[in-house]
Amino acid sequence: MKLVLIGGGDIGRADTKYETKEIDEEIVKLTNKTHPNFLFIGLASNFADSYYKIIKDIYKKLGCETGKISNKTLTHMEVVEKKIKEADIIYIGGGNTVKLVNLLKENGMDEMLKAAGKRGCVLSGVSAGAITYCTYGLSDFEINEGISNNYVKVDGLGFTNYMFVPHFSSDEKKKEDLEKVLKENNDIKALCVDNCCAVKIIDDDISIIRSKDDANCYKIVYSNELNIEKIK
Repeated sequence: MKLVLIGGGDIGRADTKYETKEIDEEIVKLTNKTHPNFLFIGLASNFADSYYKIIKDIYKKLGCETGKISNKTLTHMEVVEKKIKEADIIYIGGGNTVKLVNLLKENGMDEMLKAAGKRGCVLSGVSAGAITYCTYGLSDFEINEGISNNYVKVDGLGFTNYMFVPHFSSDEKKKEDLEKVLKENNDIKALCVDNCCAVKIIDDDISIIRSKDDANCYKIVYSNELNIEKIK
């Protein structure tokens, strides 16, 4: 399976800089195709359409044919299945992780994505979209919903046996909450990824892609204390 799990980074929306160029280029390169089919899944965000307009332009410039799955597409599951089967790249956008994972499971898209990965489709995602492919994620779901002020463990689809922690260096509290979660679940291995950095997992081989020199990824486990290993 080919996974590219992106910690975060601006793509040029709303006057922001385009920060993920090298990551996007590597995603396309992994297909080994000149004109791969790129499929955006925008089920986690209320701004999926505007996000797709930007990401579509990026991937078209990289030689891709582009398409999307939105909430409206879910009323035609035969179209969803066809799009996933024909995709060479699937890119899941960020947003509400719990909503996203529930929608994928409720509509049988979890099994469609797994089948796509097994046939060699590059499975990529950013933030909540990256958490989706992992067993767990550390999410701001409860903060955004006004339930608590804590980052919490949420379930993903389990294509790779890690907890994914996006935007890792953007908030010091994230590390504090991660320690609490790992202390209670010391069998979990966390991949903690900064903005402008992505983890590339090809079968069991892990490497990183940077689009900024100071962006990093860490493998973290808990054994009496946090054990932090920087992935090079």
